[in-house]
Amino acid sequence: MAKKCLFIVVFGWLVGAGVSAALARDVYLSLAPDIPLAPGLSEFDGGQLVFDKPEGRIVRIEAERVSAQGVNGAVPNFYRETLPNLGWKLNSGDNTGDKIDDNVLTFQRGGETLLISVQRNRVVFKLSPFAERD
Repeated sequence: MAKKCLFIVVFGWLVGAGVSAALARDVYLSLAPDIPLAPGLSEFDGGQLVFDKPEGRIVRIEAERVSAQGVNGAVPNFYRETLPNLGWKLNSGDNTGDKIDDNVLTFQRGGETLLISVQRNRVVFKLSPFAERD
């Protein structure tokens, strides 16, 4: 009976550790908790700026590459695949996959625009309200 209880406790601990490890992978930007941080990136300390305006929030966040997961187009591909599932619409000009477009992605959702600029070792996120045209 003691072996069975020990097995249940150890098995439960292992399953719980696996679940918490899976949840730990879902990392979001600190000042924009509705925008995920791509694998291989880490927020850059001191690279954040936020303003709340009546028209909406203005947020600028920098992230740096901390592993090889974020190279060779992985970051733009991550955001092209992930953000539409969160309600963001990729601007049609950014959907071509050209090298020029691969460095800057623009998404819109509600009254906000998200600009993601992918540089060599950094990724810059700029979130701002957009003015609708007549």
